[in-house]
Amino acid sequence: MKKFYAFLAAALMSVNVFAAKDVVPSDAVLANYYEQGNVCVCIYVPGDMACYDIVLVGSFHADENKSWITSPVSDLPKFEPVENYDGWYVASFTPEAEPDASKGIQAKPVMLDVDGNFNWSYQVGAATAIRGGVQVVQGAYAGEIDLINYGADAPNVFTVDAWKSNPCTAIYHNYKVIVISDGCDGYAVPFIIGDMNSWAFEQMQLDEDLTLANDAPTYTYYKKMAENTKYQIVSGLVDDNGEIVEAPAWSDIAYMQKLVDEMWVRIPGEEGDNQLTHENAEIVWDLRAEDLRWARCDDSPIETVEVSVKLPAANFPVEGVEIIGSFDDWAGTAMEMDGDVYKATVEAKASQFFKFRSAGKWPGDEGGTEIEVYRADDEWTAIQNNELVFGQLWEGEEGARTLYIDLSDAEAYRWQAREEQGIENVVLTEKAHKVVVDGVIYIVRDNKLFNLQGAQVR
Repeated sequence: MKKFYAFLAAALMSVNVFAAKDVVPSDAVLANYYEQGNVCVCIYVPGDMACYDIVLVGSFHADENKSWITSPVSDLPKFEPVENYDGWYVASFTPEAEPDASKGIQAKPVMLDVDGNFNWSYQVGAATAIRGGVQVVQGAYAGEIDLINYGADAPNVFTVDAWKSNPCTAIYHNYKVIVISDGCDGYAVPFIIGDMNSWAFEQMQLDEDLTLANDAPTYTYYKKMAENTKYQIVSGLVDDNGEIVEAPAWSDIAYMQKLVDEMWVRIPGEEGDNQLTHENAEIVWDLRAEDLRWARCDDSPIETVEVSVKLPAANFPVEGVEIIGSFDDWAGTAMEMDGDVYKATVEAKASQFFKFRSAGKWPGDEGGTEIEVYRADDEWTAIQNNELVFGQLWEGEEGARTLYIDLSDAEAYRWQAREEQGIENVVLTEKAHKVVVDGVIYIVRDNKLFNLQGAQVR
């Protein structure tokens, strides 16, 4: 009889273990899954949120720029089910380098897509820490969290409450993106970048049959992707042999533009990234059309522009002001102060963007700010997503352009310093910030500018 009751108690305990996330694996149980000195991560994922493999990505596996390495997927620690604990998964790894004493090890789980590919959209979006060294903080972008300060002394245990985007609910189709382009001086070819390739530049393939049919070079990208996948098409330069001589870069304004009200604006402009929305869709971008072009292929003349901006200096306590934009690859040109007017002479095209910022500093840097400019139409509206276009504002004859903006006079324009807590500037760590430049996301770290793939662009 005692054996029966012992069996019944064990069975009931087993039922509880399989039924509830509240039954958390103990350190003793998890000790079977890692060796001393390794970092052990244990997570709970509800059954309807765990349809594909889950891997761990973080600072423990990074390149020389400290950017997290996400490929090949086989090199990333994979979460395995904890025996007898339904919904609980465990992964462990040996740190490749001594962790930062102030931040420890940073890492987060990411679910792979239906084809086993890595996708940043499927990272953890909400979590609750249970025990161990894990801390949950706000992530760099909307819908994300960061998990920091993993300890190696004991298992790090938390529950995954939500993914940023749940691949288990994603609907996948076969998509074909087509770009028809005659190229331009130096010959531009399309690359595609987006959620489907973790925002890594991927060259589109020349389709010989479509090239003959369209009587113009035609490039294609064919892949199974989830509906609402975000993407952009950018251009690189190749030589006559098809060899890449200049790969696309975030700092280069290589996006497509569309003619709107006699002004060339970036596609998709203020609406965010392009999205895939139709089953078996063929998305065609015909750059032979008169209202579409590469920004890289802009053949408008470069002209000398004398720029002056008047600021209410009493309310803008900065050491200096720079004009910065696509005209100088966002390097920044110092403006000289003449009374309460800042002046600079730059070389620019009419369609190129510019902004003003405090000298040498991005929003989020100590003392850094960006001047947002608004125009008084029916109501105050931001200009080009707070990016001014030379051709909209300059005056005078060709070759003698002048541009004067009086931001101290509220009749036509007004300005305000961008708030540091705004979504355009998110503190990642005490030394890193996210900024958005011409609609492109960058990371600022140690006064250097990096793209999302970790390459330094400034």
